[in-house]
Amino acid sequence: MSDIRRDLLNKFNSSIYRNFGAFLSEMSIEGFRGITETIKFEFPITAISGFNGAGKSSIGQIAVCAYRTPSTDRIYKRKYIKDFFPQSASLDPAPFAANAKVIYKYATNTPVLQNLTVSRQRVEWSGYKRQPERHCFYVGFAAYIPKIESRGNKMYNNARMQLTERREISPQIHNHVKQILNSDYDQVWFQGMQADGKTNEIGMLSRYGYTYSENNMGFGEGRLLYMIDLLENEPNNSLFVLEEPETSLHGDAQYKFIKYLMDICNRKGHQVILSTHSSTMLEALPPEGRKFLIRDRNGVKIIDRVSAYRAKSLLSNGHTHALEVLVEDRFAKALLIEVLRQKAPELIASIGIYAVGDANAVRQLTEYLINVGHRAIAIRDADKGDQRQAKLYKLPGSLPPEKEVFLDPLVQDEISRAYHLDVKEIFSTAGDLDHHTYSEFLASKAHCPKEVLEHFAINQYINVRGLSFFDDIISVINSELE
Repeated sequence: MSDIRRDLLNKFNSSIYRNFGAFLSEMSIEGFRGITETIKFEFPITAISGFNGAGKSSIGQIAVCAYRTPSTDRIYKRKYIKDFFPQSASLDPAPFAANAKVIYKYATNTPVLQNLTVSRQRVEWSGYKRQPERHCFYVGFAAYIPKIESRGNKMYNNARMQLTERREISPQIHNHVKQILNSDYDQVWFQGMQADGKTNEIGMLSRYGYTYSENNMGFGEGRLLYMIDLLENEPNNSLFVLEEPETSLHGDAQYKFIKYLMDICNRKGHQVILSTHSSTMLEALPPEGRKFLIRDRNGVKIIDRVSAYRAKSLLSNGHTHALEVLVEDRFAKALLIEVLRQKAPELIASIGIYAVGDANAVRQLTEYLINVGHRAIAIRDADKGDQRQAKLYKLPGSLPPEKEVFLDPLVQDEISRAYHLDVKEIFSTAGDLDHHTYSEFLASKAHCPKEVLEHFAINQYINVRGLSFFDDIISVINSELE
């Protein structure tokens, strides 16, 4: 059976412009709601995940402003940046910086991308006129509101309401709705209606011998019908920005909807950018279609090709781990955490690190966790060596971590200066100490808690070795999270 992910990726990589038109390949965003980042669109569908407030919607909103209205379309109304980033002197004085701009990059019929900048000029935005033409659709939560919840729609209960034409949908749309929702609908259509000179239409479903309209549909049913109708009936090579399309869809429907999106992008050359909190949707996409946003006081960072496991762990704030990392003892755990904190802090929330005993215990528990379906690796002491096929890795260096740290002459010098100890002499006169007792032994001489001394010594060791010394172990963790 054909793999739609592979087929679509091959089609995308073979010729973006021929198959998808003036595809939005890249956006460099500067100064919008704290976002100064470049995002690359490496697949026809890009799912952007992250915590609430990370900037997912802002990126989608900026993307939908990337094109001019097609000259042949008199009805379609395009979106502008001002539509999504309104200013209010008292409420929203600075949704963007004074020098805010977006550099859009589009696919062309040559290997060179077309660049275009939209920037703020005094009180107006400029740069729109040279944009390529494309139909663009922003499907936020307000794009589909059940008729019964729409304040302005009183037509349904109007005594003078009359039914007008019935708009049939294609068997293809009917079949997609059935398959995604796993519901055997007999009929699916849109019913026209009018009252007091106004017209509208309402979605209709029929199954198990009874018929009902949007007013009695679940929100997931109604919104899915609206999205599929839009995707199927708008022109080829359109851009769609979808806000959390998983809303009110069960897990299986979320997975099938992503499969459907890949199918329609393959058939019609669409580009889809969606925001999501669903690891199920992320898992259905290839790595090229996944992005994760992390916002902190320094701004927004984009993690490209995030794994679904890692996204799930990040979204649960560490309550669910994407990877279990087993080490031998508490000191090895402290060392690994501090290395991550300094070199790759974004990984800490995605993994669980556990001290479980000697090298044999680590090996056995790692094997067990893998056999019962967990994603797990071991990072043993440096003197044990690697067995990478068995997911057994090692800390850098050649000695147990306590010896690596406390026997390093430069680390000893720093401890001596900070704690007024002659560490070299203490070790030379202490006899054959078990390395597991190094920190406790020195802490007793320094009259401080051993955890304080360990933290100081570990940091000095990292400084002495340099962060690049730990590149391999960080690479191992990153590769296991893919």
